[in-house]
Amino acid sequence: MHLETKRNWLSTGATIVIAAACVLATPAAAQFYKGKTIRMIAPSSAGGGYDTYARLLSRHMGRHLPGNPGFVVQNMPGAGGKVATAFIYDKAPRDGTMIAGTFPQALTEALIGKRKRVKYKTSELTFIGSINGEAYLCFVRSDAPVKTVDDLFKTELIVGSTGQGSSTTLSPALLRNMLGMKFKVISGYRGSRGVTLAAIKNEVQGWCGMGFSSIKATVADEFKKGRIKILFQEGGELDERAKKLKLKLATSYAKTDEQKKIFELIHAQQKFGRPYIAPPGLPKVRVKELRAAFNKTMKDPKFLADAKKLGVDVAPISGGRLATIIAKLYKASPDLVNKARKALDPKAALSDKKAPKKKK
Repeated sequence: MHLETKRNWLSTGATIVIAAACVLATPAAAQFYKGKTIRMIAPSSAGGGYDTYARLLSRHMGRHLPGNPGFVVQNMPGAGGKVATAFIYDKAPRDGTMIAGTFPQALTEALIGKRKRVKYKTSELTFIGSINGEAYLCFVRSDAPVKTVDDLFKTELIVGSTGQGSSTTLSPALLRNMLGMKFKVISGYRGSRGVTLAAIKNEVQGWCGMGFSSIKATVADEFKKGRIKILFQEGGELDERAKKLKLKLATSYAKTDEQKKIFELIHAQQKFGRPYIAPPGLPKVRVKELRAAFNKTMKDPKFLADAKKLGVDVAPISGGRLATIIAKLYKASPDLVNKARKALDPKAALSDKKAPKKKK
């Protein structure tokens, strides 16, 4: 056989083998999810913002995975997302059939929180993406004694929270510890809905550490009637809503460069406000499929129409970008991290009074 002819024949044969392998591989990938159901863990109780987002994602993401699996949502509230995150890390199957939404502070707890309480390694988690990042706000009843940010330096505001490790506790604690704002926190309410309903019932005077999309469904009428108002935005850059309402940034009251750096480190997690994770050690093909499906869902007209109907914001971050942001946070200087951890200590802000127990 002529040398050139032999080369062409070998090249053609190799191409046929590669093409055949691809044809075989594609159906195999699709078959993994076909007929399966993915469990979506919501890190909060039913009816809250994180629950709403988890159910929204679960209604649409399956269309963008090979094999079009179904989704079922399971609520797993507790410890500001750390219960759900620990479950995903330690007990969830490592095959791509379980993912979870979590709170941003669950992913930074090992950095600036109580490290001994963290039962997982954040760096080993599989990051799927985040539906949106949202600035935290502080809300008050219109009849509360605190009318402006400046009032907080002389008048105490009683706020509700879901638990000691949640943003609804840590946000007012941070502002009290760093700036001297007079917050007192009553903890133990069940989910963001429980906190907002407590304010409506006048059990507390307001709450902090939530974005507006978390509470739209619960207090929309109260806002329209002027019974609840936004007092200020906590940190970051003023968003459009805050600018329109001419709100102040609480962090603008920082007096030193060190305080500003501490605030920047802590509020950086608001960039990935609604992250979704999977267990460590997933097959690379599953990670690729889940991330691609998440990204496609974020652009899906049906998903976006559903989000608009619910009145929730969508400003996604990819899984790769989410992993990069978190890795960068964990590279912060030990000195700054230690000071941030102390600034988040909730002891001084917590009230001896607890949220009323829900009647069974």
